[in-house]
Amino acid sequence: MVDEQPAVPHYIRVSIGHWDIDTYSPEAEHIFRQIETDGVAVFRAQPGFVMYRLMRENSTTTIAIAEWESEPLGLAGAEQYRAWMRSVGIMDRLVLETHMGQIVASSS
Repeated sequence: MVDEQPAVPHYIRVSIGHWDIDTYSPEAEHIFRQIETDGVAVFRAQPGFVMYRLMRENSTTTIAIAEWESEPLGLAGAEQYRAWMRSVGIMDRLVLETHMGQIVASSS
């Protein structure tokens, strides 16, 4: 039997986006495609990035989850991503409410 290494607790950031546009509109769909390509590329370029998910809750709200290897890497990586969102105008369309912390239970 092989001893399994204990999992390193990762860090999660959950951001609730409150949009000033209809998240089902063509403009929002364009933004979501931009996030899926260019935005995810920004995440992947950051040290310690694990995964990102974006979900549309309703016509004005999205929820994004980003997982990082550690809090310092997550803070730095999130700032790079937000800088990208500011540079392309996405931050002009929403207000973010962010919650963050260490993962204490996981299915993986």
